[in-house]
Amino acid sequence: MTILSDLPHEAHRGVPPAASRHAPPHPHDVLDIAINRRYGVEYQPLVDARSGDIIGYEALARFRRDDGAAVPPNVMFEALHENPLLLLHVELETKRLQLAHAPEAPHLFVNLDPDSFHVGEGIRHNLFVELFRRHRKQFPRQQITVEVTENLSIQDLQRSQEMISVLKGAGFGVALDDMGVAGTVVSYDTLSESSEVKFDRSWLSRRTPRRIDALQWFLGLCRAMDVRTVLEGIETPDDLAFARTAGFDWVQGFLFRDHFVYRQSDR
Repeated sequence: MTILSDLPHEAHRGVPPAASRHAPPHPHDVLDIAINRRYGVEYQPLVDARSGDIIGYEALARFRRDDGAAVPPNVMFEALHENPLLLLHVELETKRLQLAHAPEAPHLFVNLDPDSFHVGEGIRHNLFVELFRRHRKQFPRQQITVEVTENLSIQDLQRSQEMISVLKGAGFGVALDDMGVAGTVVSYDTLSESSEVKFDRSWLSRRTPRRIDALQWFLGLCRAMDVRTVLEGIETPDDLAFARTAGFDWVQGFLFRDHFVYRQSDR
């Protein structure tokens, strides 16, 4: 089974849709951000939909130019894809920052796209797997879950499946991101290997009867496969009530902004 979404594509990596339309940063800005470590991390809480308890955090990369202006993370990573080694460097550095300052909670979610993961494949081991293993050894009670991003083609899907297999073999959780984003490809194999599936905010804005039926089908499939479901984009009490009624396990969004945690690189 392969599912291709027909929903409008919005930005991922935890940025608002409007940010996806920013112009690419100048190559010199990209290099300056990387060399001078002008990045931070924002931890957004994952909340149990029923109890309201914070059960974990998602770590989201944040970037800024030397004048202090923010560079949307999706725009930054699109630019970094032009230089695979620089992409690897920034991914590793931001992941080290995200792990080093992670709030105490049972779950920590981090984003990682297959291109970064495969560039990080060393002679004896994958650099990201080893980084996650060191964190687990230091904090054995915190479960690391890797969100797989950019599954936008069949080729990406195959690379994602290889990445998921390695991460699962190493004992880490895997979450599929952006369920409901246009162009996203989800296969039965990747779904069955996932510990969580994150549903895009567009499920909140377009609640037609047909879409609600489709959502219930997706949620029922996830329950049958023992895969937890997370609804992103929760901004109002009405959004939260919808998530509870639909049967989502966890929720995430700006409704819980008071619990966001931010850290900037020390340099």
